[in-house]
Amino acid sequence: MGRKAISIKRRKLTMVLITVAVLLLSWVISISDRGGELLPSIMPEGGPIPMSSAGGGNYGNWISDEFGLPAYELKNDSSLASQGPLQVGGASEVEHQIGNDHIVADASAQGYVSLWSQDRLYEWVNHYDSASRHYSGGIGYLNVDGKVTSDLYSGEPGQPVVSRTFGVGYSKKVMTASKVNVSDVVYAPFGNDPVLLDDITLENKTSSKLSATWYEYWDVNPYFVTGNMNRGFSSPSYDPSTKTLSVTQDPMAGDSQPMSIYAASLGGPLSGFETSLTDFFGNGTEMVPEEVATNSVTDSIASPVANGEVGNTVFVFKSKVTLMPNSSTTLRYAYGSADANQVSGIDGSADANQVSGIVGKYSLLTNSYASSEKAWNAYLPRVTVGSTQPWLGRELAWDAYMLRSGATYEECAGEHVISQGGYYQYGSGGMQIAYRDPLQFALPLIYSDPSLAGEIILYSAKEQSQSGLTPYGTKSLCQQASVGVSDDDDVWLLLAAAEYGLATKDFSFFNQEVPYYGGGSGTLFEHLITAYKHQESLIGPHGDYLAGSSGDWSDFSTYFLHMTESSLVTAQVAVVYPLMAELAAALGDTTFESELNVSATRAKSVIASEWTPRGWQIRGWDNNKAIGTGVIFEEPQPWAMLAGIYSVEKSSELISNIRRYLTGIGAPSYLNGPSKIGSSQSPARNDPGVSERSDSSGGVGTNNAVFVGGTWYSLNGVLVWGMASLDPGTPNAANDAFDEYLRNTLYAHATAFPGSWDGILSVDDACNSFYSADPSECGISLESGYRGQIMHQPAWSLFDTFALSGITPTASGYHITPHWPDRDFSIQFPDIGLSRDSNWIKGYFVAKGAQSSVAGIQNGKSSKSGNNASNLKIKVALPTATEIAGVRVFDGSRSIPFSSQGGSVTFNLPVINQGRTNFAIQLKS
Repeated sequence: MGRKAISIKRRKLTMVLITVAVLLLSWVISISDRGGELLPSIMPEGGPIPMSSAGGGNYGNWISDEFGLPAYELKNDSSLASQGPLQVGGASEVEHQIGNDHIVADASAQGYVSLWSQDRLYEWVNHYDSASRHYSGGIGYLNVDGKVTSDLYSGEPGQPVVSRTFGVGYSKKVMTASKVNVSDVVYAPFGNDPVLLDDITLENKTSSKLSATWYEYWDVNPYFVTGNMNRGFSSPSYDPSTKTLSVTQDPMAGDSQPMSIYAASLGGPLSGFETSLTDFFGNGTEMVPEEVATNSVTDSIASPVANGEVGNTVFVFKSKVTLMPNSSTTLRYAYGSADANQVSGIDGSADANQVSGIVGKYSLLTNSYASSEKAWNAYLPRVTVGSTQPWLGRELAWDAYMLRSGATYEECAGEHVISQGGYYQYGSGGMQIAYRDPLQFALPLIYSDPSLAGEIILYSAKEQSQSGLTPYGTKSLCQQASVGVSDDDDVWLLLAAAEYGLATKDFSFFNQEVPYYGGGSGTLFEHLITAYKHQESLIGPHGDYLAGSSGDWSDFSTYFLHMTESSLVTAQVAVVYPLMAELAAALGDTTFESELNVSATRAKSVIASEWTPRGWQIRGWDNNKAIGTGVIFEEPQPWAMLAGIYSVEKSSELISNIRRYLTGIGAPSYLNGPSKIGSSQSPARNDPGVSERSDSSGGVGTNNAVFVGGTWYSLNGVLVWGMASLDPGTPNAANDAFDEYLRNTLYAHATAFPGSWDGILSVDDACNSFYSADPSECGISLESGYRGQIMHQPAWSLFDTFALSGITPTASGYHITPHWPDRDFSIQFPDIGLSRDSNWIKGYFVAKGAQSSVAGIQNGKSSKSGNNASNLKIKVALPTATEIAGVRVFDGSRSIPFSSQGGSVTFNLPVINQGRTNFAIQLKS
């Protein structure tokens, strides 16, 4: 073949290749516009939860468990073994919260598990009381060839090794004995069932067949915490058809339809039971009960016990098993407190979801442990921020678990609620206090579990009287706790409701009828109007709000500061009323919208007039004397930032003063600053820059200039939010907000004070300030019998994650202005997600009320039908120096039009009803 022919063929081949390339390019563009794989325009779902072992302190290490979830593995160190039962609930100081949407339990390092019930009376179901030989439950005993071992952890020489892991929804013990290994997992199954499940796996390590007997122990010792007394109950009854032991509690303190306490053998052989504590322990010990040593039970029935007396009842199941060589078997048990008709067994159905009764249901759900952990895995967030805090994603996943697992159900309200927890709920107080706290916890749940957030709002609205009065908190059976009156309660109800409505677009939520406490009812929106009117009735002579008998957000500030008016509440109003006005407009009530905006303008004017020459907002008034001119109080400062009333210069000066006096950056060295954890509510009493002091004797820690002192996770949560809101505009505001955010993590406390358990898995609401005699100490001075498990730290860490992501809901959509100092970040929550890197900004929303027909509201009543919301209006701030010419916007399936102005892009995002609506912004084409 000649050169000319070869050249022609080459040209033809080249043309063919060019044609193919053009076709391929067209196909790629087509696929790109349809959201195909070649254009990653959809934010991926799921993925592993970030993991880091950092922040474990002296007690153990963070791990990723078999389900890819964060867990904490305790050290087998005899010095940490048993610190004694310090708490009302029966756990040692080293404990872990187990919970689902209905119950909470407390798992101790020794192995005991104490169950909390809030359905009716606030009570520990199996109260720990070693003096009367009541040891809570969730423990077991193994008898092999007459040798007895317990999965309790003693740390004593010669005892089997028991490893202990605190995980998401469970406490796990693994006992290594000479012939048989025991795995004991107590867990609250994901969902709303009032039950603890206990899965026991016995593994024969030998090459010979073995006979072994397992004794499953749960106690019956109900203790009414609010009344500080034991509760009576009937003699136990046994149902052989369902292998269930149960007692009925006696009426007490207004509870005329008491719950049953029950335990059941769900799977595996059952060869007897015991209900007599005296017979079971006999002359033995808690490590080796007499009946375990003799390998016999009597199937006895204990006597009933009267209210106020300590009983003699236990639920013990004896299971004799044959273990084949190098094999294992699993035994399953249930324990809980519920209405008797909830406990009943199998009705013959093969579908667990159709089984009437908890026992029957979980007898069929043999894989409930793995199913529960899988559900938690799907719920927990995935968060990464840059590369310098690899532990942060793990901690936020843990925070999300801690917050939701603090939920309980109260039958009197017909709603779920998350109480403040800790010593307020489970300690000697036994009260759900304060009114404002559950509403704070609802804020992050709006983006992860909006149904639970909605129930908390409804629960709180039901506490309100027709006059607008709200209680300090509640006790059992929805009784109001009279511990004084606060002047900030209305603000929190309005904030939670506005955030819920604007974020979910579930506007019909506000048209449901809700009872008032003491009689009468109105729509939820009418409750909000009532809250507004009540709040406005408290305006004092200086334009701030009259302090209640118990103060404002800082309890007892009326007494210790002699405060008659609170500027804190004025600043809160200046933030919340505009949000509420936007919600009112969306609901069609333009009259209320106007009232709110006028009141917000008035409040902003008052706050602006109270700026001090020292560069901060005053705290309030002692009659005609301003409080806080010579000392900075933390409480009002971040709310004033959020109100947006200060110039850039004043905002910078305010942040600088907070960092100097409350964070301790640049403070004299003898004050031991900067703070290793969050900022303090008060400067040090001996700080040379302080010229005003108050009585701080009832505060947190020592050396506080003013009441109340201490580092408060809730106050600092708002501080992070406030500083983030000043970005962009105020120099370094984003960095300062992020720094404060990190200081308020569990990691920060565990790293600074590794010997303090309070601050590793959970923490109290307040810890001592950096200048106190012992800055490692946490807790308030009024209560020391219960540590940790207070919900402020996880709730505000989660909400501040949204704040730093710059997600602001509006009635028609969302505004997004990220404030993370790192360019690259990704947050994935059940109902919202956002990520940014050098090429893309991606996100998704699940707007619960989108595309639903919304009833318009006028004066709290339905007035007209709203339009279907078919689009979300999204406004996203682009990174600095982004070339608009290279930007493209996608809705997950195709390229969509957008407008640009002032460094932001705005577009309408078509909504997927009740589903995930995606968007992506390509920064570089």
